[in-house]
Amino acid sequence: MNVLESGTGAAAGANSTVVTAGDAAFAWGALTLVASMRRNGMAQRAVVGAVQWPRRMRDRVSALGGVTLLDLPADRRCVTCQKPMLMAHDAVETDWVCWADSDGVFVGDCTEWLSNESDGEIAVRKYDPPPEDFTPATLATWRRDVERFCGRANPEPRYATRVNAPFIVVHRKWRPFLERWRRQIECVLPSDVAIVMGRGTPYFQTDESVLGSLLLFDPDAPKVADDYRANGSADRTRYFAHFAYNPKPWQMWNGWAARWRGEVFANADWLVGNGIVRRAELPLTYRRDLWPLWRAAAPAAPWVWRAVKARRRLAAAIRRRVSGKR
Repeated sequence: MNVLESGTGAAAGANSTVVTAGDAAFAWGALTLVASMRRNGMAQRAVVGAVQWPRRMRDRVSALGGVTLLDLPADRRCVTCQKPMLMAHDAVETDWVCWADSDGVFVGDCTEWLSNESDGEIAVRKYDPPPEDFTPATLATWRRDVERFCGRANPEPRYATRVNAPFIVVHRKWRPFLERWRRQIECVLPSDVAIVMGRGTPYFQTDESVLGSLLLFDPDAPKVADDYRANGSADRTRYFAHFAYNPKPWQMWNGWAARWRGEVFANADWLVGNGIVRRAELPLTYRRDLWPLWRAAAPAAPWVWRAVKARRRLAAAIRRRVSGKR
């Protein structure tokens, strides 16, 4: 029997589905995210896109109940570029769909934030103030691309900034818009792209930037809700916490994410208490008793992570070079 079937989840919010995704490196993040839903009494169904996950992680997420796992093909584009496809997937059968990045957790019962006051609006956070890459040149490129791929474009942007998209809520009647977002990602982004491209490019934040271009210039896009509530501005006891920066808590703690260590530890304890994970199987960073070590290492964590990534890139380049000589 899974956790949801055992009756620990609340019945509210059945008309919303939470969607997330990740490759094998983000499997612990997705598990922690869905666990935070169940621990806080959120019984909404979850659709989880998984890229090359090991069997044990698939079994753990499935054991949380109400989860549909979708196997995603390995792609040279980042997994987040599949956001619109997953949000529009037939596995989502509810009126409302919520995308939540797998490097985050729900704090408290966030059922109220999983639908909007109007089905004509999309809930997504606007940057305030606008980021540095929000330039006239970027806007010109966005408008040109929207007109090219959508057939028409607003003469002026609808908003004075771009959006931040780790958490999105929209009604399923906007599936055509999600399809335009998917198609434009495929048309304007390189086939080999990470979450962030080089600064100075019009689509610096890749899938997020494409979404921003459509929300500003697509005449048929949903209106961005004025009241974005999922960041705790409405209620500091119920919100979506986004870890944002590398490394992630299941890898190493950084100063930004450390503020939510209590939530992460509580979710880890809940997973153990419900028999989803044995304590010995938890990432070492999820163990409360080791927190003094991770706290001391947190200032150096970003530099350690950059070194790890540089080593991986070097190893990959060597492998490509060796295979090319064969």
